[in-house]
Order: sequence, then C-alpha cells, then structure tokens
Amino acid sequence: MKPIRPFKRDDIPQVSALHQRIFGVNGAPSRSAATPAEAQVYADYFEGTFLQNPWYDDALPSLVSEDSTGRIAGFLGILPRRMTIAGRPIRVAISSQFIVDPETRSLGTGLGLVKAFLSGPQDLSMTDEANETSRRLWEGFKGLTAPLYSIHWTRMLRPARHAASLLGAVLGRGSLLSTLVTTTTGPACNLADAIAARKLPNHFSVPEPKTEAEALTPESLLACLAEFSNTRALWPEYDAKSLSWLLETIGRKKLSGELRAFAVRRAGGALLGWYVYLLKAGGESNLLQMMGRKGTIGDVVDHLFYDAWRHGSLSVTGRMDTQFIHIYAEKRCTLRCGTPWFLFQSNQADLVDCIQRGDALLSKLEGEWCLHFR
Repeated sequence: MKPIRPFKRDDIPQVSALHQRIFGVNGAPSRSAATPAEAQVYADYFEGTFLQNPWYDDALPSLVSEDSTGRIAGFLGILPRRMTIAGRPIRVAISSQFIVDPETRSLGTGLGLVKAFLSGPQDLSMTDEANETSRRLWEGFKGLTAPLYSIHWTRMLRPARHAASLLGAVLGRGSLLSTLVTTTTGPACNLADAIAARKLPNHFSVPEPKTEAEALTPESLLACLAEFSNTRALWPEYDAKSLSWLLETIGRKKLSGELRAFAVRRAGGALLGWYVYLLKAGGESNLLQMMGRKGTIGDVVDHLFYDAWRHGSLSVTGRMDTQFIHIYAEKRCTLRCGTPWFLFQSNQADLVDCIQRGDALLSKLEGEWCLHFR
C-alpha cells in the first residue's frame, strides 16, 4: 500500500498535472503541459475548493498517495459539511475528484485512498457522482449504494430540439456535422415542438404559473431552509458565510449555466417552496435544490419548468426526491437510475436508515456535483 498523507498547498502542481493528464482541461485527457493561464485556474480551484472552503477541518483533510519516489500517484478531495439528524449535529465528509495515475492502479493506490477516507472521524461519508469503479471500491469497504438518491428525472420542454441536441452531442460538439444538424433542423424542430405542446399538453406544454416568485439571496435562502427544516430527518446546516461561498462558487462556473434561485409564493405571500438551478439556454438545465410540501410542491415544479422554458432551455433534470415522486409522475418526467451513483457509509444505524428510506435533504447543492472542475 502506498504512503497516504494530507493534501497541502505544495502538492497543487503535481495534483493539477495528474488531473489534466487523466481528465483534461476541457474533458479530453492531455499529456501536454498546462499553459500558465490553465495552471492558474487549476491552482485557484484546488486551493479554493479543498484548502480554503468555509468548512475546512484539519481533522478531515483531502488526501494524496505517494509512490516510492515521493511522486503523487493519487488524490482524493474531501469537503467537510455540517448536518443534523433529528436535531443532533453530525460531521459529514464528501469525497470528490478521485484521481489515480493509471500506471499505479494495480498497486493499490485507489484502495488505499478510499480506505483512508472511510476510516476518518466523520459520522457520515458520501459521494454522489460515483462511477461503477468507485461503487465497487466503496462496497468493498462496506460502503452502501443509496438507490433512491441514485435516481434522476428529466422533463422535456422542447422534445424535438432536445433530440437534435443529443444527436449533435453524439456527432461531436463543435464538429462540422454537428453544426450542420443543429442549423438545418432548427425550424423543423421548432414546428414539431409547437405541435407537440398543442396536441400533447399534458406531456409537453408549459403553462404560465399562477404563483409569484422572488429572487433568493443567501440570506433569504437560509430563512427558507430554516422554515422547512422539520420536513426531513436529515438536514443540511448552513450559515451566511458557507452558503454565500457555495453559491458564488457555482455562479462562477459559467459554462454550466446561469445560476437562478427563486422562492415561490402564493399571491398572499405564503411560502410554497423554492428552487435553485443552473439555466442552460439551448441545452439541459440542472436542478441543484428544490423544496416544498406535499400539497405545494407541484406549484414549485410548475414555476421551475416555466422559468426554464421561458429562457430557452430544452429540458430540466434533477435528482429524485422520493417524497415527491407522485409529482414527477404527474408532470410526465422520465426516470433513470445508475451512474452517477450516490454512495455513503456510516456506523450510525439511524443515519443509514434515514438515507435508505429517503428521509433526507441531499440535493446536488449538498453533494459533489458543485465541486466539479469546470
């Protein structure tokens, strides 16, 4: 097993180079050295996310694995978080950016990093962007897969254009053929979408909501979270500093979309719920967090879909909240389960039971998705 130690600032150049070689700056692996500008982006990301986040805890550092020469052969980012279960505070650790040099995979680097992470002092370990390899590693160390939180829904807003977009992705974004498909099918897709909304209104129409909405600030989102904190047994704990940092971090990822967050209210002002999402005009928008009560969540969902449709989104996707599964069915959302997997581990029986039955607010705002390098 390779030596494993806490990640420190001096490790950033090696970890950045390893990340670039495996994942690439733009998602394509590359052995070329990063440009000075790219190197600075990497440095800002690894330092800001894993060394300067508002939850940083010396007892829960990110980890690196070294080979016999002292070269870094693996990295596992760890972000501490705070939550409560039935009012009891717990320590949570989220793993992210699990990177292993392919040349050392057979030597136990990945096993060592996962084992060290799961052996930490946290009450709950979790990751919500796991692939099949990570899932098998976790389960080998008695980690668990949470099927309910591994289900994602998608609501088509413009089905024909969405299909054309998927075809363009298959052909290669930016390629001549992809551009040709997008430009030549646009008018036909718009006509098909208009016909679908008229002929199949229950599936594809997006009516204007009758509710009101106001833009959320970190402070008003904190108030929303406090008002609804009795609706789940397991609940995330934020303060103004941590929530502002998280929203600002997400907001800087412009390629992922425009961050939009709204509280939805009745005409009289009563809070029905809220949503936070990344709007992707001409693409798929991504829901980060949504909450309401069983009698009001439909109004919140309607407002989300209308806002995304009005600003040009082709579809909206998000993680399943099983307490609202009836609404996803009513709104004609499609469901899929599997990669990415939601994995967790805890020695506390009430935590395990709570997650397995879906009684927790564990949205993408609380997970690894927001920590991606973009």
